[in-house]
This record gives sequence, structure tokens and C-alpha cells, in this order.
Amino acid sequence: MDLALSLGQLLAEAPPPKAIDFVTLLNQLLNGIGIVGILLLTGLGLAITFGVMRIINLAHGEFIMLGAYTTFLLQKNFKMDLLLTIPFAFIVTAIIGALLELTIIRRLYGRPLETLLATWGLSIVIQGVVKLIFTAQLRYVKAPPYIKGNWRLAEIGGQAIEISYYRLFIIFVALALFGITAFLLYKTTFGRQVRAVTQNRDMAKCLGVNTGLVDMATFAYGCGLAGVAGSVISSLKSVAPPMGQDYLVDAWMTVVTGGVDKLVGVLAGSFLIGQSNAVLAYLLNDPTARVIVLAAVIVLIRYRPEGLFTVQKRG
Repeated sequence: MDLALSLGQLLAEAPPPKAIDFVTLLNQLLNGIGIVGILLLTGLGLAITFGVMRIINLAHGEFIMLGAYTTFLLQKNFKMDLLLTIPFAFIVTAIIGALLELTIIRRLYGRPLETLLATWGLSIVIQGVVKLIFTAQLRYVKAPPYIKGNWRLAEIGGQAIEISYYRLFIIFVALALFGITAFLLYKTTFGRQVRAVTQNRDMAKCLGVNTGLVDMATFAYGCGLAGVAGSVISSLKSVAPPMGQDYLVDAWMTVVTGGVDKLVGVLAGSFLIGQSNAVLAYLLNDPTARVIVLAAVIVLIRYRPEGLFTVQKRG
């Protein structure tokens, strides 16, 4: 009821619909590609830890933040290009994720509520440690010169249709990671072991699968993907301890919209949410667009909790 009232109030206060400018709308859709890339980047790691392992990881945003700080440190101390810091962001956050899985997460499998509380506590601890080390001061990461500026695709009536190179870079990295993840899960021995452990842990163990190693590697990989997301988006906004929380809700919406049983659901969810938000922000305004998208996701979860893409299971 409160959400409905808030949505109604926002719509009532929103300015009347403006005449649609085709070129401006097209530019907005192109900008939406960047939003899609960010959602795919931030949601991909969560799709692994939640969709595959069924771990409700509320510390996912903090791994995004740790990846951003890794890029900041490497750029500040070693003058490294942002692109070169991406593998290091993956390694650092994957190692931290592996350590947390070994010490905390491993003891909580099959207990979702306790896992939720534990990861929420971890997010607070990680933020506190980062504040002790770096303080709450805002840090900044420079984008490399070769992805600055805009790519002009066409010109209509004196108006340019263009997209920034940085947004193209984001979507390229996101799609590359999506492809690598899909290959690992569906075309490798490790992926078969992950799916076997997810479907029937006891049978996988009887067949000789080291389930503990698979659990650790899978959780570490999901955390590493979050670190890559933090590295890639670090120059979009200031790097600070709470920055990961800004992406956590969007990542969850992306995963639950597409469905947690298939990796393609993350891609579909990021596209639907990203482009819907871009179009609604153009027609109305950004806060109203976010409320409408959130309300739509809530309705979707209410009537289709398995998401848009799910694996059909035998009854």
C-alpha cells in the first residue's frame, strides 16, 4: 500500500509527458546500453553465488567496492592503466571470497536466514575495515584516454546520435565475462561439477567430486566477478566505502527478474531493467523511473517468483 501511494504521488507530481524527440530518445536508448552493461556486470557475480549456490550474499556490494579500491591503489601507486587492473581486481576479491567461504559461509549452507544475517554482518565489517584503512574520503580513478569521448554514429537534423566509448567499454567487458562464465559453467569439467553439486551434493560426493573445493572455487569466482565490476565502473563515480550498496539493489533486481536458474536470465533482466529505466527517465524523470521499475519487479516476483527464464523441472 505504501509503495502504491508513493508511486501515485510521484506520478501526480511528475511533469506532463513531453513531445517525443526521436533523436534524443535514440540517444537515451544508446545511453541505456551502458546501464545494461553495468547491471550485467554487477548481477553476474550475484547470479553465481545466489543462482548457482543459493547463497543470499548481502556483502556482494562490498566486493564491488573492494574491486574499485584495488584499481585505485594500483593506479595511484603503480600508475597502471584501468584495463590492466581488472585481472588484479578479480584475483584480490576472489581470494577474499575464498577465505570467507572457508571460514564462514561453509558452515551455513542450507540455512538461508543465517547466511543472510552473516553476509549482512560481513558487509558492515568490510566497510568498517576499509574506512579504517582509507578513511571515508572520496577517491577517484581516471579513465584511460582511449575510452574517453563519444562515438558519433550519425547526424539527423543537426543533432548527433552518439554513444560514449566508456559505455561501449563497459558493455564489451560485461558481454566478455558473460561468455567466459557461460563457457565455464556449460562447457568445462568444472562447470559440470558445479551443476552436479548444486543438483545433488551427496551423489556428486559419491562420484568423487571434491564438493568443498567446488564450493570454494564457485563462491570465489562470483566474488571475483563482483571485483571486476567494481574495477570497470570505478571511474564512473567516486570510490568510497558505501559505494557497493548503490549497486546491490539493482544487482538483485536483475537476477530475480531474469530468473536464478539460467545464466541467460541475467542478460535478459539487465536489458529489460536498463532500457526500461532509460526510456522512463526520458519520458518522466529519473526518480519516477526507478520507482516504476522497482514496482514492476515487485509485481513480477509476486506473480512469477521464478523469474522470466527458468529451467523446467519434472514434477
